[in-house]
Amino acid sequence: MARTLIIGGGAIGLSLAYHLTRRGEGDVVLLERNQLTSGTSWHAAGIVGPLRATPNGTRLAMYAGELFPRLEAETGLSTGYRRTGGYWLARDEARMDELRRIAALGRHFALTPTLLDGTALAIPGVDSSGIVGALRVEEDANVNPVDLCMAYARAARAGGADIREGVNVAALVVENGRARGVRLADGSLIAADRVALCAGAWSKKLADAAGVALPLQAVEHMYVVTEPMPHLPHPYPVLRDLDRGIYVKGDAGKLVIGGFEPHAKCWDPHGPEGDRPFLEFSQDWDQFAPFMEAALALIPSLEKAGIQHFMNGPESFAVDSRPLIGQTNEVDGLFVAAGMNSVGVMSSAGVGRVLADWMIEGAAPIDLWEADIARVDPLTAAAAHVEARMAEAVADVFGLHWPFKQPKAGRGLRRSALHDRWAAAGAVFGLTAGWERGIWYATGEDDRALPYSVGEQPWQDHVHREAAAMEHGTALIDLSPFGKFDLSGPDALS
Repeated sequence: MARTLIIGGGAIGLSLAYHLTRRGEGDVVLLERNQLTSGTSWHAAGIVGPLRATPNGTRLAMYAGELFPRLEAETGLSTGYRRTGGYWLARDEARMDELRRIAALGRHFALTPTLLDGTALAIPGVDSSGIVGALRVEEDANVNPVDLCMAYARAARAGGADIREGVNVAALVVENGRARGVRLADGSLIAADRVALCAGAWSKKLADAAGVALPLQAVEHMYVVTEPMPHLPHPYPVLRDLDRGIYVKGDAGKLVIGGFEPHAKCWDPHGPEGDRPFLEFSQDWDQFAPFMEAALALIPSLEKAGIQHFMNGPESFAVDSRPLIGQTNEVDGLFVAAGMNSVGVMSSAGVGRVLADWMIEGAAPIDLWEADIARVDPLTAAAAHVEARMAEAVADVFGLHWPFKQPKAGRGLRRSALHDRWAAAGAVFGLTAGWERGIWYATGEDDRALPYSVGEQPWQDHVHREAAAMEHGTALIDLSPFGKFDLSGPDALS
């Protein structure tokens, strides 16, 4: 019997095993169905960016810069970690305004972000035409994903973790609402006090069978590696051309070019190819062409460079482009860390540490609401919904973080009984916990598609008018989307 059973031998699962043993936890068992890293971690781009768009995202990401060098010292294994610096590029003022806010966040966390005017941007080989400004982050870095995972594994084993490869988990064992272990494909059982589901794209089927809502979807995710290019800066900075959806990083004298596409191609990890380790899909230049065109415009010398490798592999994304971490609502003793939205290697340090603390202490060590799986409405985990959300969830990774931003794909999941009446009255609907909810009432067609804004919102006049009507008259408020609590017992009314 194990004290803690971890499913998944990628960066997240291995980091969790390491952090549990580092805190003195014994009887930690990690199960990997094939070989370590063979799901998605092996083909990760390996970008390490400590500055994120939110405070808690930044807290999680910054820890990698501390841990990855320390792992090298602890294990004697190289992780390939190297600081390169990086640039976030802006092609319009709205994006530049967001970069100013993110820079302020970075300074708050003692990082060294620098804002640059487009005319002052001088990156060798980069065509800065059309770029209005940039954010430079000195702490941006690269890591080798496989080397990092091998260091995690060695350190975890040194701490007493039992890491087993070639062990295929068929189902979670749940008794009286609590996780009690797993059933393997050969029919045998492994009992455990608690279970952590860290199997990436393969997590959803196990969660579904246990009645746990896990709204993530596997998609085809792509990048290309060029042939060696002369005269590249060394080290080459990480470039994020956010408004064109692409990133570029250096790789031993070559460039890696990838992106986050709209209408990502969904993939079934439990189909005919799902059990193949180190899986690569066919090249898809039609899907990748917009990214390649954007990269050619940004770095004109790419026109003379050959392509050494087209990488198209599986990756999993959550429906709201935010990670799914924590104790599940439905099953006690079952924890999840999945849906990392293509930043699992970079996030592995912080996610592994906070989840280990959570499992040991019984509560999250920091405010993790934006990533907490407790936010999930069960209806959002329906297969049709998660597939529909991939029309924009992948591209949203590089999207602008507008206040009150509303998704377009996967709408109409849950409607009030009075929905049609609100629509007839001019309601403009937003999404709240899976519900279509009127957020203002339009007086004409132009009011139905008001632009996003930071600060004062274009719909505020409408809301003020509605509030005044309520103050001086009678109004009906639809509470259908609001949370309800059923209280029972002898003291329920006290």
